[in-house]
Amino acid sequence: MRSLAAMLVAFFLVLSLALVSGEPTAASAPAAAGAPPPSAPWVPITDTGNFFYRQVGNFSLLIRTLVFREYLVLVEVVSGSVQAAGAGNNYNLLLRAADRNGNVGRYQTVVWGVPGSRDWTWKVISFQRVAGN
Repeated sequence: MRSLAAMLVAFFLVLSLALVSGEPTAASAPAAAGAPPPSAPWVPITDTGNFFYRQVGNFSLLIRTLVFREYLVLVEVVSGSVQAAGAGNNYNLLLRAADRNGNVGRYQTVVWGVPGSRDWTWKVISFQRVAGN
């Protein structure tokens, strides 16, 4: 179990560096505190194999592991969309992930973050298993 904790810490450090140097965002000014994010359309992600979106998916799985002790490893980002939200973006991703036994499931996650920023903390807004493989 100790090696799993060490792996998670190392993974989190690599993930932090990748997200800080990630995709640029159009919204660079901070949103007013307490102000709801603007309502913007969801834009489909055309290149779900892009390293950045895999890192967002891995971040969501890492937080799931840390909170619920449910170890999942990313198999692929199946589809996704992006929505401008305040100072950052919402990333709605459909993931395929495997558990410790190699059983693959599908998971829907929404993650909010500001690519390239050290001033904003990334957040998992929602995470749930969905039907199908």
